[in-house]
Amino acid sequence: MWGGWAVAVEVALPVPLTLLAVALATAFLFSAVRAHAYRLLRRTRWLLLVLFVAYALSLPGTPLLPAWGWASPTVEGVEAGAWRGVRLLLLLGGLAVLLATTERWQLIHGLYVLARPLTWLGFDRRAFAVRLGLVLDYAEAARPRSWRDLFDVAGEDSGQPERLVLPGQNWQIRDSLVILAALLLLGVVWA
Repeated sequence: MWGGWAVAVEVALPVPLTLLAVALATAFLFSAVRAHAYRLLRRTRWLLLVLFVAYALSLPGTPLLPAWGWASPTVEGVEAGAWRGVRLLLLLGGLAVLLATTERWQLIHGLYVLARPLTWLGFDRRAFAVRLGLVLDYAEAARPRSWRDLFDVAGEDSGQPERLVLPGQNWQIRDSLVILAALLLLGVVWA
């Protein structure tokens, strides 16, 4: 579903993009979604700023501040940077909905199942699932309170499990309905 959301956000013109923003805004009525979204936005605020500045200063066009000469951001760059920021915010909002409604093991299992066609190309999806699970566990356990905590190295064992057990989940009719809804959403936005 999030993959369909991501594609829809990227290909949408301004009017459908506004409709997607309104649809996402309804998800923020739930506190779990708001909490995940706030954390994602806080972690990506510098990326958003750098993207906006890079677009504003690097795209050619009409200078926004002619008195600044070559250092002036362009009108086209500011517009493109704003649209890129809006699209990234919508992607992060969709990711917040996914993280709020999906357990960690369900996310790993879903990616494990979706990676099945890649096994024909030699992709080891079991190793991918194990590495993803370990990274997510480590990222959750290693949350620093401040940037100074990143330099404090703990010499003790992290206590992580030696074995990762991923419970299986059978395909259900609602899975098919969600995929169908994502494809319909993508078709509506594309049209």
